[in-house]
Amino acid sequence: MQNLEDYAKKNGIVLQGEGPCQFCGAPVARGVFECHSNLHHIAAILDFNDPSCYLTRFLSVDAMALQHCELHGPWNNHIHLARLFLIFEKNIAWDYAKTPLLSNIINQYKKNKTAFLMPPPLQQRGRITTSDLLNAYNSEDCKEIVKQWAKEVYDSFGMHHSLISSIAGVFIRKYYS
Repeated sequence: MQNLEDYAKKNGIVLQGEGPCQFCGAPVARGVFECHSNLHHIAAILDFNDPSCYLTRFLSVDAMALQHCELHGPWNNHIHLARLFLIFEKNIAWDYAKTPLLSNIINQYKKNKTAFLMPPPLQQRGRITTSDLLNAYNSEDCKEIVKQWAKEVYDSFGMHHSLISSIAGVFIRKYYS
């Protein structure tokens, strides 16, 4: 995985280290760096080795990636959005073994494709941000805030749900039929 700063520099993105997060609008003082730092709050509350916390980990990774999608490869949006679709719309109980399977579906899909998912405008990818994670003081609060965060981010990409539904359909037919 590339360093945040290296990826930004390589892609001509100037990261702002002061004021609100330039991507999600989180009310922070040190820009995207503080926004990313806030994400570590949930690791202080949850034991990600506990299977009951796996879903929260997947949801937090997907929400963070999609709210800050300029900071990773454009095809990553497909996997993060498809995973949220499968979790929220198809009630798939996600686990670590499923992610490489979904990645294979995305890899097949993107062959001979050049168009990427265009994200919603900056700061319009859900009202909940990493700053809201700081309001979690126990595991249940944390799980609920992360779930709401991921759902808001997922909903903000509604213009792509039809496309993602078709990709998710391939996953379901291949692994659940």
